[in-house]
Amino acid sequence: MSKLADAIRRSQRVEAAPMGFGAARPAQRPTMLVGAVVDAGGVAAASQAGAEVIVVEAPAFSAEDVKKAREAAGDAVLGARTAVASSEDAKALREAGLDFLLVDADTTPASALLDDDLGYALALPDAPEELFLRSLDALSLEALYLAAVPSPLTVAGQIELGRVAGLGRKPLLSKTAASASKDDLQCLRAAGVAVVLTDAAGVASLKETVASLPARKTRRDDQRTVVSLPRGNAGTPEHDDDDDDD
Repeated sequence: MSKLADAIRRSQRVEAAPMGFGAARPAQRPTMLVGAVVDAGGVAAASQAGAEVIVVEAPAFSAEDVKKAREAAGDAVLGARTAVASSEDAKALREAGLDFLLVDADTTPASALLDDDLGYALALPDAPEELFLRSLDALSLEALYLAAVPSPLTVAGQIELGRVAGLGRKPLLSKTAASASKDDLQCLRAAGVAVVLTDAAGVASLKETVASLPARKTRRDDQRTVVSLPRGNAGTPEHDDDDDDD
């Protein structure tokens, strides 16, 4: 499991209520990750603002560039959307400190996804078709990336996001305005968005809003009582064969 997948999993974990009358409830952990999309020179600013995930967008991003970014990123999950030519390129970036690669379906060679120790997220087209989303299950992806989400978010928009997350069977990373409201973020979370990304200047504000979200609710199955009758001849009166004798 990559650092990205582990961070998403921890943010989505539902905490059990403490047992006992005197049990203290621990401080609520934020239920979404907040990150930034920056160029190579903006990593330090994003880290200082508290970004938990940092995505560097750069046409070229060498292993030496990754080392510098890794040092500036601190403990943040570090990703990059950059050109790679082969599995060896991807491996070199991972060995330099990259946690995940944000890949483009039309330009990234398939061999770049062969490094099992590197995380991968796929940049989605604006309106991905059902067949495309269903086919993603064969790839070693940990998240799907959306460059934008509808704002304001309508019911139709939330349904569409849920369709993407459901058919793609992966959590969503999404660019989101730093001014997004608490209600909007709660709706995005319900639709499958696990990581909201903004610019470095907006990280602090977005983290504050995310921290104010209510805890995730556990899904409840239908509580109606279902009575199951045993199969076979149960309930059917038995006839004594002797009754049929004359």
